[in-house]
Amino acid sequence: MIEIICFQAIFLIGYKVFLKKETFFTYNRMYLLITPLLAIVLPFLKIAELQRMIPVQEVATVLPEVILESYATTAIDIVNPMGVVISNTPNGYVFDWIHIYYIGILISILLFGYKIVQFTHLFRFKEKGKRIIIVPDSTVAFTFFNYVFLGEKLSPLSRKRILAHEYIHIKQRHTLDLLFFEVLRIVFWFNPLVYIYQKEITLVHEYLADGHAVANTSKKQYYEELLNTVFDTKQMSFINPFFNHSIIKKRIIMLQKTKSKKIAKAKYLFLVPALFSILVYTACTDAQAGGTGYSSSDSEIIKNIEVLKNSIAKQGGLTEEEERALKVLTAVTANDKDILKDSTYDEVLNDLDIPFGVIEKVPTFPECSGTLKEIKKCTSQKIKIHANKGFNAKLPEELGLTGIKRVVAVFKIDTAGNIVDVRARGAHPKLEKEAIRVIKTLPQMIPGEHNGKKVSVLYELPFTFNL
Repeated sequence: MIEIICFQAIFLIGYKVFLKKETFFTYNRMYLLITPLLAIVLPFLKIAELQRMIPVQEVATVLPEVILESYATTAIDIVNPMGVVISNTPNGYVFDWIHIYYIGILISILLFGYKIVQFTHLFRFKEKGKRIIIVPDSTVAFTFFNYVFLGEKLSPLSRKRILAHEYIHIKQRHTLDLLFFEVLRIVFWFNPLVYIYQKEITLVHEYLADGHAVANTSKKQYYEELLNTVFDTKQMSFINPFFNHSIIKKRIIMLQKTKSKKIAKAKYLFLVPALFSILVYTACTDAQAGGTGYSSSDSEIIKNIEVLKNSIAKQGGLTEEEERALKVLTAVTANDKDILKDSTYDEVLNDLDIPFGVIEKVPTFPECSGTLKEIKKCTSQKIKIHANKGFNAKLPEELGLTGIKRVVAVFKIDTAGNIVDVRARGAHPKLEKEAIRVIKTLPQMIPGEHNGKKVSVLYELPFTFNL
């Protein structure tokens, strides 16, 4: 969400600096429609060529300290993306910010629905077969889809000029643009840039309509029409009002402006370096996220193993046994049949702890059942819930800790389903001790299996404290 807002800000700043004062209104309209969508899509675009530009050494620097303790633990730091968030509330309730987001969406939908209900009341004045709706005792003038609403108090000459203007809104389907931004306002209700986008495109709509309307009348008469009419239009964000006094001055200035030279279209090229910079950034952040081992894809796991191998080698080299173990772990992840046929595979596999993220059949928490995917999800959730309920939520407060603190617990689920080799590393020794205590209270599980054999599985569970 933060990336989306930042990217939209970059595009809006570019528009304000380079494009807003130009008379390429059709291009500006397309720009304002496309760039907010681009900002939503770009965080998910990961270009492999750009990722390869990032040196491995830089990725290795973001590995958590716990990785350097044990190559086995590090290689499967992927194990579980579901961490435990513990608050210091008396009952240990975990507040999820996603609830506020959903509440915001609900309120936005209700407000939009209220505006629609208010607006649709005007359709009671519609005469059968007519698209021009005369509103009694009013001077309103606006368009909604193919309908034009005109106040009864408007003079016949004013109606003629206004209709020429509103016809362009209908022909170019400007209502769809505004409804598009209404949807964005609901989904991104917390993002002020969406409101700025909608305001800018409303202004561009008026420039487009004004430019066509003055072709059939003098600019002087058109200015007088804008300035002398009584404004009693209730502004709604999804209609195209003719009388909007907050932008009339800008409309008149733009009507007087000389058309921009074609060479000025080159300003749109600023998008090229902006897009390239954003794509490089998203590639970098993706590589660093992969370096910390919180990706579930096999390719990321293999890359993490290689990064880990390089890190350990720098600290004194790998033993022959460690080298062989990492080789087998890579083979298990990549399903390399040539290596798996090696006679030493079974021997190493018996002593090797398989990553939770790549094991064929994960350990099963009591009460979990279903498909392999369902069991994996259920087991992760049950471990998280158990740890959340068991942790002493008052401990961080008793220790006088503030801010966001983190403890990472690492443990094995052995071939009998028992919880063994529990370790923890974090912000305070007592928090580590408490994390170990909670993990040791986990029930015995059905052991995991790989290639039809029961294996030990290493599992990592981060605890985050919001204090």
